[in-house]
Amino acid sequence: MMRRVVVPRAVRLLQRAGVYRTMKDACDAARPPRYPGLRLTPKRLLNYWAVKYQRAHGHTRLLGYPLSLTFEATNVCNLRCPHCFTGAGEVGRERSMMSMELYRRLLDELGDYALQMDFYNWGEPLLNKNIYEMIRLASSKGISTTISTNFSIPFDRARAEALVSSGLHAIGAGIDGARQQSLEQYRVGADFEKVVGNMKLLVEAKRSLGSDTPLICWSFHVFEHNREEVEEARSMARELGVEFEASKGWVAGDEWDPGSEFRFPAGTAPSSERCKYLWSYAVVNNDGGVAPCAASFYEEDDYGSVTQGSFRQVWNNEKFQEARRLFRSRSASLHGNDLICRDCPYTIVWEDYRGHLARGLSKASFASGYTTNDWFNYFFQRRHAQTLPAGSADAEDEGRAK
Repeated sequence: MMRRVVVPRAVRLLQRAGVYRTMKDACDAARPPRYPGLRLTPKRLLNYWAVKYQRAHGHTRLLGYPLSLTFEATNVCNLRCPHCFTGAGEVGRERSMMSMELYRRLLDELGDYALQMDFYNWGEPLLNKNIYEMIRLASSKGISTTISTNFSIPFDRARAEALVSSGLHAIGAGIDGARQQSLEQYRVGADFEKVVGNMKLLVEAKRSLGSDTPLICWSFHVFEHNREEVEEARSMARELGVEFEASKGWVAGDEWDPGSEFRFPAGTAPSSERCKYLWSYAVVNNDGGVAPCAASFYEEDDYGSVTQGSFRQVWNNEKFQEARRLFRSRSASLHGNDLICRDCPYTIVWEDYRGHLARGLSKASFASGYTTNDWFNYFFQRRHAQTLPAGSADAEDEGRAK
């Protein structure tokens, strides 16, 4: 007798609601991503279904917890990358390390539900002396852990072995070139020999400890000045025994060579979906400020803080609900005009997409008109009038933009 296949009720609801065309599509969507090191539990699976369902329907008050977490270990960085707020010298909030007290409290509340966690946003995470313990605590809970580093930092065998022993699942090292001259054009202040040497230390630590993790990736952001070095860097990564990934780098202003064969990282271009951050991705900065997304830099754009209360209180507060409500209508409301989400390309594209379907046009014929570079520039060009001299032309322009 054939074994009966039981389809979870959440999957049936997604299919019947028209979110997915077929039951197969719904079943595929009901399977969480296979993040390395993820320990899938009934609690995580139920939370995953709840989040998927509520995002698909645009609910504003959420029952579930975020699926992915960005806990910013620090917003301090040793480099001066020109297309990064920190590297460009902007100060969005006090520079500091996330405290272990705050981190433990957040992990206690969210850790049993999260699938994946990043420890980086606007700083270099390996500058936080507690980073190894932070990773260990998350990994021991069955959360897939990831770090992105410039790796141009003091590092030795002991630190390499501590990083491997922490249970870290993946680390990406930003190395945008195959030699010092090209690397430092964007990663201003980076030392190519030090970065490559640190990669070797990590590879050797994995070998000596007999560990398969972390996966180590040479992450190459491609620009006009380094595009000819991609294959050389790929060969160097192969010799080191690490993975290699090349993706197009975004820039302030017009996109460089829109017809380039290189593509932006997957998932960064605005698409005809509700923003993942507002429903399934939490960003907590070093000081406990909760940002609406990883691209938001300034403290003034936070939607709350977890320093005095629980994450759930912030996750369902007035500002977060208002931001989710923008995906029903972008018309002015209590906070709508002031929220950073209101004019974000993701919100605009969703509004255009709904209008497209309302005119009887097909989903396949919709084109957003926005690129990843447009999305980056929306945030990077955002400045606050209070940071500019009163009465200046720039301050007046900023006031009109708001």
